Amino acid sequence: MLDINKIMKRLLIIISFLPYLGLAQTSDQYLNSANLEAAQKNYKRAIVDFTKAIDLNNNNVKAYLYRGNAYSNSSDYNDAITDYTKVIAIDPGNANAYYYRANANSNIKSFKNAIDDYTKAIDLGLRTADIYHYRANEKVNSQDYAGAVQDFTAAIAITPGDAELYEYRGIAKTNLSDNNGAILDYNMSLRLNPNNADVYYYRANSKGTIADYPGALADYNTTIKMNPRNANAIFYRGNIKSDMQDYKAAIDDYKKAAAINPNMPDLYYYIAKAASNTDESAVAIEYFNKAIALDPNNAELFLYRGVSKERLNDTTAAMADFNQAIHLNHLFSKAFQNRGDLKITLKDYHNALLDGDSAVMYDSYRDGYAYVTRAKAKTALQDTAGALTDYNTAISENPKNTEAYTGRGEVKSMKADYAGAIIDLNKAIEMYQGNWYAFQVRGIVKSKLGDKKGAIADFRRQLELDPKNKEAPLRLGRELIADRQYTEAVLFFNRIITAGTKNGKYYIERGIAMSDLGDNRGAIVEFNKAMAIDTTTKSIAYANIGNIKVTMKDYDGAEKDFGTAITKDQNNDDAYFYRANLKMIKKNYQGAVYDYISVLLINPDNIKTYAYRALAESFVPDTAGMRTDFIEALKLSPNDENIYILRGEAKINLKDRIGAFKDFDTAIRLNPSNPDAWFNRGLAKINQGDNTGCADLRKALELGSKDAPDVIKKYCR
Repeated sequence: MLDINKIMKRLLIIISFLPYLGLAQTSDQYLNSANLEAAQKNYKRAIVDFTKAIDLNNNNVKAYLYRGNAYSNSSDYNDAITDYTKVIAIDPGNANAYYYRANANSNIKSFKNAIDDYTKAIDLGLRTADIYHYRANEKVNSQDYAGAVQDFTAAIAITPGDAELYEYRGIAKTNLSDNNGAILDYNMSLRLNPNNADVYYYRANSKGTIADYPGALADYNTTIKMNPRNANAIFYRGNIKSDMQDYKAAIDDYKKAAAINPNMPDLYYYIAKAASNTDESAVAIEYFNKAIALDPNNAELFLYRGVSKERLNDTTAAMADFNQAIHLNHLFSKAFQNRGDLKITLKDYHNALLDGDSAVMYDSYRDGYAYVTRAKAKTALQDTAGALTDYNTAISENPKNTEAYTGRGEVKSMKADYAGAIIDLNKAIEMYQGNWYAFQVRGIVKSKLGDKKGAIADFRRQLELDPKNKEAPLRLGRELIADRQYTEAVLFFNRIITAGTKNGKYYIERGIAMSDLGDNRGAIVEFNKAMAIDTTTKSIAYANIGNIKVTMKDYDGAEKDFGTAITKDQNNDDAYFYRANLKMIKKNYQGAVYDYISVLLINPDNIKTYAYRALAESFVPDTAGMRTDFIEALKLSPNDENIYILRGEAKINLKDRIGAFKDFDTAIRLNPSNPDAWFNRGLAKINQGDNTGCADLRKALELGSKDAPDVIKKYCR
């Protein structure tokens, strides 16, 4: 909101006629004649006669005073000042002379001299509301707003019913950033004169500045109703609507303002900025183009046009605009920041870090975002300590920076500080309910903590907020599968997949869910569909077909499919993981360890693989490696019951039955619905001659265990 610095119109008080005063006969005649001429507004003739009166009596104070008034009324302020000065020289106690000279000085913008003269007149006893008012005006013109407030207050004490005085004091308070005080004055002014459109406008400006957007909007509506041609009011109403995130309505106001005054400064810029906050990035670019045509050296215009181009995924054009913005302004922090963000998107992390450094170095905004960009680059480069430091600084600079809390929460989760991560992510979401990335990260953290229901809820919310995100449905679907909600996962992908779906990964995940429901034939059909519509999924599809063949005990076919999957994509960590599991079945434990190592080299975030490798190491045996891997797995996912199940299996293998039962008990406590926990505990009990194991096996069967029927048939009659 722009500051208001209104120079208020004054009423220059001039004595144009005074009765005959006894001077020398000839001088009196000229003085009287001059007063008659002045009364008729014949100032030139009056000046001639006043001059003749002065020629006859060089010390005629009144002749100088009245001629000064005539000069003032003729806009000849310099000659008026000369006459008033002569009066003061002859009669230094003449308060009116100081007063009139102050008015004349005001009219030639000699504000300090005017203030000095008003002050002298007041000191000599001329203490009217007008003189305080006029001195206040000069203080406003001299940017002494505090002094102006004092004088307006003095004037109000004399004439408390003058609406203008409250209006003008409100303006002075606005310039002191005392918007709350200004609003109180505008309220009083409107109470005394409710038909002043200007005061509604000023009050709207102050309300907008203190973020009382509904109040500002109401006042702008009133002033525009009273004066529909007030382009500034319409323009600023657009700003308020933009602040209220009603960008389409803001654009309408900007266009209305442009129709009234097409030469308003930065009009295209504001239209473009509002459009850039909607889905109308193309419209934003159109108006940025117009603004750039009028102001081709404005770095900010190139910056925001680049932002709009990036939203249209035109990264090359966006980069060119960011480069141009920096070329025009080598110290433009926001341009470095946005270019750094784009480089992070393009995975150019080292150069993104350099831009982050520049953004921080030149930052004058102090809103924390320069540090956020650098922190994101450091995070991508695995400098989590440096990233945390930058996020802490960003939050210190701007405690309302939701992106900083999100990023810090993500880094804390990378360091397995899940409690701290949840606190930060909760804070980020609390501050901005539309923060889809915070929901995504919090969902991932909840999943690692074993809160799969909470993770699913967060992933659903992310998808609602960011429906165009192609990874969001996959993340939600995979979490449903991880929570054994196979039917729900299939139904979810049924809703997502349409005849026009070209993302083969959706078919892959639906196939996995179908396989978990026992529909292997249907699953293979899904994997083949994925390969047909999206050749990039061939490696993933072959890996999953091979995994189904493992469940069907077609080990040779499975091994062939895993080989094909790895040939097509050497970085397919799932293919190595499934092949490692097959090697475990075939008791090739060392080979399994090597494949699990490959998984973690490709994807260090594949947490479950640490536990599976630990189980394989228990057979090698490599107990030191096993313990290290289980510790790492539980550090990264402390409430994952599956890790305890695998550790229990490893302890059985190492004859630590007491430790094994403890782990199986923990797994059941963490998730009583996991059939594998009941199955493994039941089997362990049976193997040590404890028939109560059959109850555990039957519970596993009830929960859907595929292995339980054969074991129950064998041991539980």
